[in-house]
Amino acid sequence: MNDDTAVTTATTQPGNALSVGASTLADRRGIYDILLHSGIFNQSDAECVDQMFSEAFAKSSDDNYRFISCRAGDQLVGFACYGREALTHGTWDLFWVCVSSSARRQGAGRALFAEVQRQAACAAECVRLIVIYTSSTDQYAPARRLYESMGFTRAAVVLEYYAENDDLFIYTQRLARKE
Repeated sequence: MNDDTAVTTATTQPGNALSVGASTLADRRGIYDILLHSGIFNQSDAECVDQMFSEAFAKSSDDNYRFISCRAGDQLVGFACYGREALTHGTWDLFWVCVSSSARRQGAGRALFAEVQRQAACAAECVRLIVIYTSSTDQYAPARRLYESMGFTRAAVVLEYYAENDDLFIYTQRLARKE
C-alpha cells in the first residue's frame, strides 16, 4: 500500500481539525460504510471500491490504487482512491472521493483533493494530468462544483454513457511541470 502519504492537517471551522493520511486496513469497513450510506452510491459501488481496496493492500506498487482517509479527530469521515492510469505517461485518475453525509461541507472533500494534488506534485514520476470521470445527474452537482473549485475543468462529455439521460463528464487538471 502507499506509505508515502504524509499526514496533513487542516482546520476548516473552529474546533474542526481534519487530518488526511494513508488509509490502513482498519479503514476498510468504514470506507465501505461511508459509500453505502452516502445517499449517492449503492451496494455495487461499495463492493467495487472494496475490491479496489483489497487489491491495493494485496500488491503494493506504483501502478496500483492508492487510498487516503480523512478523519475528524479519530472518526473516519471520508476517503479518496486515485492512481496511475495504465498506458499513459504522467496521468493519474481520481477514481473515488466520498465524504460521510454528516461531514459534508466541512472541508473534508477539499482536504482529500489537496492531498491528492500534493501527492501528485511529490510523485517520483512526473504527474502532469489528473482525470475524474463523473455523472451528469443532479445528485452529482455538488461534487462537480467541488471539482471546479479545486481547479478541474470539464474537458469532455460522452452522451448517455452511464444510462439514458446520464452523461459522462470528464474533468481534468493539468499540473505544473517539475523543473
